[in-house]
Amino acid sequence: MKSRVISVTSNVIGKKDVWELITNIDQWSEWDFNIEYSECIKNKTGQVSLFKVKHRIFFITGRGIVEEFRPYERFTLRIGLAGARLYRKYIMEDTKEGLKVSIVTSVSGFLAWLWNFLVVKRILKDTPEDLTIIVEQAKKNRHEKYITF
Repeated sequence: MKSRVISVTSNVIGKKDVWELITNIDQWSEWDFNIEYSECIKNKTGQVSLFKVKHRIFFITGRGIVEEFRPYERFTLRIGLAGARLYRKYIMEDTKEGLKVSIVTSVSGFLAWLWNFLVVKRILKDTPEDLTIIVEQAKKNRHEKYITF
């Protein structure tokens, strides 16, 4: 299973801002261009455990599960595909330059080569833009919290 990592570092956002954005499954389509629709199906002990997602371009609908949930550190999900599994891991770490947000994408299974060709290439192509939107949206959400009337 080959993993691809794409990262961005910013000193204008915090872990809490990013965490609230990426763990709000019902709103993924607001910052991920590949997602037309996402829905949290089942919560388990405060952690999202089961969700449904629909790809915008390829009209593929899949179910997924959150495999790892470490608040303000990492969030790992797995989406079941025919003959393969798509993994996305969101990692947040503090650096001297600011908060580093990384997205690790991988696919495994006997049809991984097909899903790499059909879907993952497009997801990876759009990931840098998704990260830019995450940073901008987190920054916007942070500033809105401090505005008082």
